[in-house]
Amino acid sequence: MKKLLSLLIIISMISCDTKKEEELAKASVIEVMTTPVYANQGDTKVLFSDYISNTESIDSISYGKGILHKEMKTADFNSEIIVLEENAPSLSHITLWTGGIRNDIPVFKSASKTIEIPYSGNFKNVQIKGEFTNWAPQDTEVVDGKIIYRATVPQGKFQYLFLEGGNEEKLTGNEPNVVSNGMGGFNRVIDNSRKANPAQLSYGEILKQGFTFKSTGGLDNVVVLYENQKIEAQKDGNTYTVQLPKVDFSDRISKTQLVRVFASDENGRTNDLLIPVQDNQVVIDPTKLARSDFHTQVLYFMMVDRFLDGDTSNTKPVPDPEILPAANYMGGDLAGVLEKINDGYFEEMGINTIWLSPITQNPEGAYGLWPEPRTKFSGYHGYWPVSNTKVDYRFGDEKLMKEVIEEAHNRDMNVILDYVANHVHEEHPVYKNHPEWATNLYLEDGSLNTERWDDQRLTTWFDTFMPTLDFSKPEVVEKMTDSALYWVTEYKLDGFRHDATKHVPEAYWRTLTQKVRNNTDRPIYQIGETYGSYDLIRSYVSTGMLDAQFDFNQYDAAVSAFAKADSDYANLTETLKKGLEYYGHHHLMGNISGNQDRARFISYASGDVRFDEDAKKAGWTRDIVMSDSTAYDRLGMLQAFNMTMPGVPVIYYGDEYGSIGANDPDNRRMMKFDNLSDREKNLCELVQVLVKLRRNSMSLLYGTTKIVSENDGILAIQRSYFGEQTTVYFNETSLILNMARNNNRFRESGTAINAIVTEKNIQIKPGNFMILQMKTKKE
Repeated sequence: MKKLLSLLIIISMISCDTKKEEELAKASVIEVMTTPVYANQGDTKVLFSDYISNTESIDSISYGKGILHKEMKTADFNSEIIVLEENAPSLSHITLWTGGIRNDIPVFKSASKTIEIPYSGNFKNVQIKGEFTNWAPQDTEVVDGKIIYRATVPQGKFQYLFLEGGNEEKLTGNEPNVVSNGMGGFNRVIDNSRKANPAQLSYGEILKQGFTFKSTGGLDNVVVLYENQKIEAQKDGNTYTVQLPKVDFSDRISKTQLVRVFASDENGRTNDLLIPVQDNQVVIDPTKLARSDFHTQVLYFMMVDRFLDGDTSNTKPVPDPEILPAANYMGGDLAGVLEKINDGYFEEMGINTIWLSPITQNPEGAYGLWPEPRTKFSGYHGYWPVSNTKVDYRFGDEKLMKEVIEEAHNRDMNVILDYVANHVHEEHPVYKNHPEWATNLYLEDGSLNTERWDDQRLTTWFDTFMPTLDFSKPEVVEKMTDSALYWVTEYKLDGFRHDATKHVPEAYWRTLTQKVRNNTDRPIYQIGETYGSYDLIRSYVSTGMLDAQFDFNQYDAAVSAFAKADSDYANLTETLKKGLEYYGHHHLMGNISGNQDRARFISYASGDVRFDEDAKKAGWTRDIVMSDSTAYDRLGMLQAFNMTMPGVPVIYYGDEYGSIGANDPDNRRMMKFDNLSDREKNLCELVQVLVKLRRNSMSLLYGTTKIVSENDGILAIQRSYFGEQTTVYFNETSLILNMARNNNRFRESGTAINAIVTEKNIQIKPGNFMILQMKTKKE
């Protein structure tokens, strides 16, 4: 009888398991987030190969509201031309069907508008440049005797300048719609802001295997994606309920799935929501998230040669008297990086992603020239590769690099590598063996094709000894993507920072990304470097290319807002809004504290480097010191901003304590670990607190973003995620403290308040900020 009972139990268990398996739906075949299609005003080409590498697996395609499509000439579903109806909602979607499995892609309708910009003057040779031209000069035209330029701009405010005879027009400061450019000058502004704002979405309640969200107004379309599959949202007034279906994610590497909520109304797209899910339950504990969940990253960038000399045996400056010490190797190496990993420096900071500057072999000689004081340069920075796969002996070797990665992983940290694809050094075998693989150094008019960043964006050379590769040749794309792939197959790296992204065509990035996904078994984060317009920056961010780029536009606005004492946050808030509009409210763009191509933020804030001077020349012609210690407060404000805004915070080495310097190489001084001043220690401690707050706050990782105030010298921004709300205040006076004290929301029962300020939580001094966080008490 006992045997029979046991048999019945086993049969029952098998039956239950079978039933459970039958209930599980199949997951999308697209295992990374489907980035939106940004539709043009006319035809828009959609590359389905960005989303599904094997497009032969696509059975059919269906289209959401307002999307028309043209008949394809081929039946391989590699691409499609879509057109949006005039009355189409601002949000729709496309569904790719593969073996009965749905795979959904959001589609955003263009909000761009063509506006005529008049020039009030009679000068004949007039050009224009601005954010909508990628700051490249464009010709104007004469219509009915008037000089105009027709600019196609999306919603928002955009800066521009007119040029007369090739020279920038000098603004008097009396023109309407003029804004500081953050560098001592002014730009004109064209305003194409919304006439009325769309509704706003907010998180509601967490349910068992689901959640609710709310809208401030009626919506004309809602698209909820659960790991790239559209699911239903039940509407009750302006509250929507989402029940998560049971889906088989057993073959997924990550245990975290993402739910995205998009919506639109008659005024355009709303903000979006992003909800991490584990085991079909909304995540509310940030400690359950992994370092491979990209939104949890805090990056720390170090220039390896300037970080720490851990092995003096490989400290070998180039023995050329024409190189001044500041432009030569100083001895930092991978052994130094490993030493700081092992002694817990990064863990104490709260850093979970280390970004290494390029470590590939660079040339032995001296190159380039700076006139005064006269000096040549070594390749200490790593951006002049003579090999794309060999570790430079001055930094270490293959074994040491693998040990760095292994020890970082043991401490739950990612390691990403700076990689140079755009160019090689003239001594590189690729150029020596295939000079035809490089673009032309001279243009057809005989002019030198160097530093032509905009008008010759895809062909320009950085210098005469650095050939730019011609990626219009398929064999060059194939060779160079294989070299990059080597680093994530031979080493367990977690991602790339890609140098000079905008100078490399999209074909390279698509090929590399596809190879990386086909040959690795882990998430690989790819972030690019592009200076330019929002459209240009976003053009490289998609499912088939990069995950993100650095938001230099936001950094420029933040420098202007925080490094000065004028309490003017208007341009910063406008830039923040544009970033959210362009890249999404939960983007992965890099929010930097500084980089190796700009003077140190703190030296601008202290006044030791002027905004209206050549910062590189300043570093060579005078000793940059610290003249105003309130600059530490201002750098603290910038760090607080980066740590509390959407995106991925990035700390440039030394910015945790306030390393000073003009432009390169003065901004690449040797890292200090000892003998810090009290001011430097305090800033370092503050940054540690901010990083840990960031990584332990769901509202800062996945929350909505609301600008509460930008008037009267106060900038207040609120991030909210279900029961957690964080508000950050910036101001030059004690008004912050009064505002916080008088805010009834912070006196509600059932809330816990944490305040972070730079002056013992008592008084707000110029250059300070306050962060208040409250969590709803559970019943």
